Amino acid sequence: MAEGIKFLQLTNKPPFPPMDGGAIGMNNISQGLINEGYNLKIFSVNTHKHFVDIANLPEEYISKTSIEFGFIDTRIKNIDALINLFSSKSYNIKRFFDKKFESKLIEILLSIDFDIVQMESIFLMYYLPTIRKYSKAKVILRAPNVEFKIWERLAHTEKNILKKFYLKLLASRLKKEEMEILNKFDALYTVTESDMKIFQSLGANIPMTYIPTGMDVTKIVHEKNNLAEELSLFHIGALDWRPNQEGLMWFLENVWDKLTNEFPDLKFYLAGRRPPQWIKNLSFKNLIILGEIDDAEAFINAHSIMIVPLFSGSGMRVKIVEGMMLGKAIISTNIGAEGIVFDNGCDIIIADTEEEFISAIRLLVNDSEKLQSLKNNAHTNSKKNYSDEVLTKKLIDFLSNILSV
Repeated sequence: MAEGIKFLQLTNKPPFPPMDGGAIGMNNISQGLINEGYNLKIFSVNTHKHFVDIANLPEEYISKTSIEFGFIDTRIKNIDALINLFSSKSYNIKRFFDKKFESKLIEILLSIDFDIVQMESIFLMYYLPTIRKYSKAKVILRAPNVEFKIWERLAHTEKNILKKFYLKLLASRLKKEEMEILNKFDALYTVTESDMKIFQSLGANIPMTYIPTGMDVTKIVHEKNNLAEELSLFHIGALDWRPNQEGLMWFLENVWDKLTNEFPDLKFYLAGRRPPQWIKNLSFKNLIILGEIDDAEAFINAHSIMIVPLFSGSGMRVKIVEGMMLGKAIISTNIGAEGIVFDNGCDIIIADTEEEFISAIRLLVNDSEKLQSLKNNAHTNSKKNYSDEVLTKKLIDFLSNILSV
């Protein structure tokens, strides 16, 4: 136990309630630190997109985390974005700097003598000089993604010349700022080994490790759930995130249309937060668009085959780990499964082309034994590699080493 260590978790969006992969990752860190006896305080950015009213949070959570919010308007403004074209700074990062938020951060730093300040995401990097000025704490960056990689991959798949140019510009500025700031932290950790190796290859030489997002693997596979599992496909993820949108449209246009001819009764369920109107208006045979749902676990348990058609992005897809933990069959692109420990064909099936997706889905729909084997192996994998308890120990060991330097 790490009794008495004062830890400030600075988050770029509310970590609670843990409704998406980013929030789940941050909340798991919070709970792990609390369980290990750390004196935790959370100071979180609140935005229009991810707004949380503190009055709606559980009293126990507020008591254990001493959470406070600082509102920042991070909405993209056309004039600001246009002016930023003539700047060398990343507009993605600049939107997260706010003087009032900085003032509140200073107040917090002056009121508590923190041992560690952990910054969630490179988007908060402009506050690093402020932390250095007002605190002697070790400052650690948790990087859930290599942000510039997301935009590089989006640029690569973009066909519109002007959009491709703009995405490349965003990626290059993000890369420049990410690499300039990394070695100014005392340490950093990613959620995937591949992301850590990218940072190392680009010159990051501070103490570094990777710690995946864990899950509560004590949850059972709901084989006898009252809601009988349907032999169907499903996808769950943030529907306002561009990599998800592009991957889903590719799947629907290139794979699903062909599959419904071969399997006329097969259904594809789509769930996720903040679906734009154009997604709600999609009209494909046997596509059921649910949008935001109240119970993600119940939704996952109701269906059998998770589809992750992701061709851009970075970091780790937490929903894949959740699907593995709940014993689902998962078909994903290589990029979708990036950073996850798996044996292709044993606990996950990798598909990067329409032929591979169709072949994998055909196999699982027609072969119930293979389907069940994949599901069982996925659950076993999750217990071995993504236990909250095991990953929290790795984090605590890493933090202890940083404090001892």
